[in-house]
Amino acid sequence: MQTSVSKKHIPLIVRVFLGLLLAPIVFVAGLFLLVVVWMRTMHIQWFREKVIRFNKQTLNPATLKIAGRRSSVYATLKHVGRRSGRTYVTPVVAKPLGDGFVIPLPYDAGVDWCRNVLAAGSCTLIWNEQEYTLERPEIIQPSQALKAFPLGSRLLYPAGGIKQYLWLHERKEVPETVPVDAVLHVEASI
Repeated sequence: MQTSVSKKHIPLIVRVFLGLLLAPIVFVAGLFLLVVVWMRTMHIQWFREKVIRFNKQTLNPATLKIAGRRSSVYATLKHVGRRSGRTYVTPVVAKPLGDGFVIPLPYDAGVDWCRNVLAAGSCTLIWNEQEYTLERPEIIQPSQALKAFPLGSRLLYPAGGIKQYLWLHERKEVPETVPVDAVLHVEASI
């Protein structure tokens, strides 16, 4: 009769090493699964509305205290209301992409801040303690956007059902052209 290897035949150091190796892997896998389930439930309308309301009233004000700082994963997005004309500030996750920034849209493009930015065509983003004036917002697919994010986010966002991203381009300052008549008038008066 064969028996499995008993504990006394496996050295204690090997058991401790395996435990230390497996514990973080199981923890990270469990956390990943929890986040995926949470993000998937965001597509249930009533749950999504409650989460959006909680974020607006509770989470966003707390997150704004750290958003835009160098060590923060959150940036501060300043935008103008499409109906009210008021200036609003919203914390978002943003990463540089091309000539601007890309922002994942976990609630799709129907949230107020995104609709405001799309309607206005511009906004301001504070990221890493720097302020950027952004314009020409466009909704892009994950295939374009995910290259801006680290590996963990590239795995997590699609698994969580994020299918849309907002890409904003940095406003380039164009030097003002001076009319030829003004130049001639100045030279003539000298």
